[in-house]
Amino acid sequence: MLRKIIQVLALTFLLVLVSFGQDDGASVESQDSKIPIKVDEFGAVGECDLGARIQNFFIELNNNTSATGYIIIYQGKDILPAEYDSNRMERRIKDNIRFLRLDASRIVIVSGGFRDELATELHLVPDGAEAPVPTATIPAPAIPKNKTFLYDNKTIYGGYDDDYDNYNFLDEFILASVQAKLDEENRLAEEAAKSEELNSEVPAETEVEAVEENSEIEKPTAEEIEEAKFSWMNKKFADVIKNQKGTKGVIIFYADNEYYDVGKLQSLIEEGKQKIVEAKKVPAEKIEIVYGGYREIVETEFWIVPKEGENPTPTPKERPIEEPEN
Repeated sequence: MLRKIIQVLALTFLLVLVSFGQDDGASVESQDSKIPIKVDEFGAVGECDLGARIQNFFIELNNNTSATGYIIIYQGKDILPAEYDSNRMERRIKDNIRFLRLDASRIVIVSGGFRDELATELHLVPDGAEAPVPTATIPAPAIPKNKTFLYDNKTIYGGYDDDYDNYNFLDEFILASVQAKLDEENRLAEEAAKSEELNSEVPAETEVEAVEENSEIEKPTAEEIEEAKFSWMNKKFADVIKNQKGTKGVIIFYADNEYYDVGKLQSLIEEGKQKIVEAKKVPAEKIEIVYGGYREIVETEFWIVPKEGENPTPTPKERPIEEPEN
């Protein structure tokens, strides 16, 4: 609930900022009624910024009830091949529309092709006006065939949506020694909190209300846990292996081996690989799994290696230098 409140406040704040930074900012009624109006254009943005821009766009739509919103998305030249036929920005926009409970029927999302950098345009199109024409600037790239290349990368998030703030499936992969330390820290924090409560003048009713509120926290279902555990998979990765003779795939995963049990994480990746193998009917030996070393977050990379190609070299992050204890 706290995260939802913070997100709404952030969206409201950004909405005010964005409304000052958009192109023209004019409404349809103030322009030629048969000419589309580009009300915003942006590149790579964070979730709160994106949500604010989408919300502001729908305010313009609601002020012009006969208009249709056109969102044109241009892919950048540096995107990975996994995104050639899919569009993460489109999914993010649709997720924000659902989160903000906006009317998706008021918009049309168009794939505009490729530009040097990611770009998204928001247009208002009056009733009877022609739709805006995409203006791609570079040709669509092709999937390499004769060299090793990175097809996709994914972060493994342990959390869920805002309803399950207190649940993280990656907790089950934490090393026992680390978990024991965390449990002790939590125990000491709880004792300190109880001591503070005893020394405060907080009414008893407040404590009861807090317990009742915590008792309403939902837990994800087994199906939701299963879906989250394997949301990092990319089954289309196996299609490339099947379509290019003599190729194989390499899945490199990274994690902090001083925090997580890498053996257990590897079992998770192996299980995901098996799901890919069964779904795409590829020989299991054509997909190799490699632990790539330390990174602060759990990440996966999907590599395609042609017949004469070399295996990819893992790129772990350097650990920060630890300050000596006094």
